[in-house]
Amino acid sequence: MRIIFTFLLMAMGLSATSLAQLNKAAFPFSYLNTNIKSLSLGNATVSLNGIGNEEINPAVAAQEGVLQIIPIWDLYIGRYRLLFKQRGLSTNYRFSNSTVGLSIHLNKVRLSTGHAFSAPYLYKVPNDEIYIRSNYSYSFQSGVTLGAGLNYLYSSEAPRSQISTQKIKKTHSFSIDLGAKYQLQNIQVGMFSFEPHMGLALTDFGRPAHYIYEDSKFPLPTVLRMGGAANIELDKRVYGLNLIELTAVQNVSKIMARMKDQPDEYGHRNEAMNPFKALIKSWGTYKYRIRSGMMKHNLSEQLWWHSGVELKLLEALNIRWGYQKAGEAEKSLSYWALGGGIDLYYLVFDYTYLNNKEEDLLEGHHWQITGRIPLDGTRSDTILNALFN
Repeated sequence: MRIIFTFLLMAMGLSATSLAQLNKAAFPFSYLNTNIKSLSLGNATVSLNGIGNEEINPAVAAQEGVLQIIPIWDLYIGRYRLLFKQRGLSTNYRFSNSTVGLSIHLNKVRLSTGHAFSAPYLYKVPNDEIYIRSNYSYSFQSGVTLGAGLNYLYSSEAPRSQISTQKIKKTHSFSIDLGAKYQLQNIQVGMFSFEPHMGLALTDFGRPAHYIYEDSKFPLPTVLRMGGAANIELDKRVYGLNLIELTAVQNVSKIMARMKDQPDEYGHRNEAMNPFKALIKSWGTYKYRIRSGMMKHNLSEQLWWHSGVELKLLEALNIRWGYQKAGEAEKSLSYWALGGGIDLYYLVFDYTYLNNKEEDLLEGHHWQITGRIPLDGTRSDTILNALFN
């Protein structure tokens, strides 16, 4: 699977060496996924439905007539004494073939000591950021779902360095998300039904922003994702519920943020590339400078791989495993995850443990509660019916 993906992407390579990845992107924390279920599957959810997956792909088909709400309440502590606190709310609702979603993310970034911040993000600490995301999708009877999202990104004023009294001005920007999903018809093989689906998404696409310098612009953390999944279900019911279901997912993604050398009176400087040009010219070798010198990574080393497996019992008990292999320049964001969940219909509890070798932002335990409010007065039978009837 990886060989096929890599070949297809390398066939699109149209440029020579180019600059920038996530470490040169404005509003870099908007790249972080806040949905615990998606994180526990290695972020390999570009083809899956369900609330929270809008952060990966806006083409999400929600449950019809049911308002879903997820409080966002998490804290990441990085190895470089970086404290990243998230607060917010995510919600969506489906009526007929349309799904609408809205989420608000309030982020606080702090450095608890004077240690240098060398994680793969632009340095802007302490800083408060606000991300407001809205999305709309439409599902066709053919199995195709198309979606689009509009995002508002805000970053507060921040000191230019740990010892400087100069300030980096506050800034804001807008970005769009585009996505598509295709769900194929069920394939029946003996006692098993097989349902494949695939997805494609481009997120955080927009004009560059003055993030840390007033005289330079930085690209948004635009990401292209593609991949597929398969649901395998045993045709056996217990208490009126499906006994067992297995979902396997595999995605690949690439950060499309790019800079270019811009001549000036001092020789040259780096400037954000036009985002439309970046979609074409970001397939070549990526180069960047570190203390030991210039580093280069070809296309295959820029790709992120996402894998996950979910086992569901009686439509209520879930066990999940996931793995995210980040590109070489951002390899500190690679992780594996083990998690689970309990779906009681009105309330869904999800948990995951993320193991990160670098002990970076994602390391540790994460919890999530999802609330469902059926506004149409109906609901499906769940394991609660079997327990109390």
